[in-house]
Amino acid sequence: MESKRDRPTWAFFKEMVHAGGGQWMTQVYHYAGAFFAFLASRLGLTPNHLTMLSGVLVSLSMVVMLHGAGKGILWALLVVLLSVVSYSLDCADGQLARATKQTSKFGAWLDHVLDAGKIFIVNFSVGWMLITRPEFFEMSVHWGFFAMMINITGASLYFFAWNYKVMIAGEGLISRLSDEATSNRVRLMKFYHQFTDYGWFPLIFTFLAFPAKFAQIYLIYGCGTFLLFSGYLLVSASYMKKLKS
Repeated sequence: MESKRDRPTWAFFKEMVHAGGGQWMTQVYHYAGAFFAFLASRLGLTPNHLTMLSGVLVSLSMVVMLHGAGKGILWALLVVLLSVVSYSLDCADGQLARATKQTSKFGAWLDHVLDAGKIFIVNFSVGWMLITRPEFFEMSVHWGFFAMMINITGASLYFFAWNYKVMIAGEGLISRLSDEATSNRVRLMKFYHQFTDYGWFPLIFTFLAFPAKFAQIYLIYGCGTFLLFSGYLLVSASYMKKLKS
């Protein structure tokens, strides 16, 4: 049985933090995830516990959102906090698995299933709120539905395209295409990473204190990220074409 003395230290978890996604994800969520992974290792929790806790918290954040929209900045910040912790735990499960050698195919499957589910839960909840309270958010039912669908579509396309790209092409796709290492497409892909980083999303819940503004920002965010996700997919497609079958 592993003793507390044999468990990885905080310094070990901190050193494991790696660059991924945009700078927001790297600098905030990965370090927060390392802290939660370290704490979980001390409490004897498994990576799957963190994965499921992340799903519970994002669902709880939506319950708080539905009850607290328009009730002040503290309710809005509570939604932001729950969402940020949920996404941090989503980083922590993998960090804990690698640090404690508890990786498994079931754990990877569970993580991806819940990630996909969270995209739907969050955007359906926001969409439902906009559609059922159009006067409160000063947005028509049609625009509320459109905002929900474009957010779901953009996030889903990016999520599945990214995961299947890694599954098909393997890790380090760009680095293996060394002849393109300094190309404009590489720089463009890195640029897209800064804005397609889903870690930015929880910040829009700050505007729940101002319902009409929140609805507008959610719609603009959806349109903007959909265009960025589409561009990212086009850039990714050019790399996938270079792979040998």
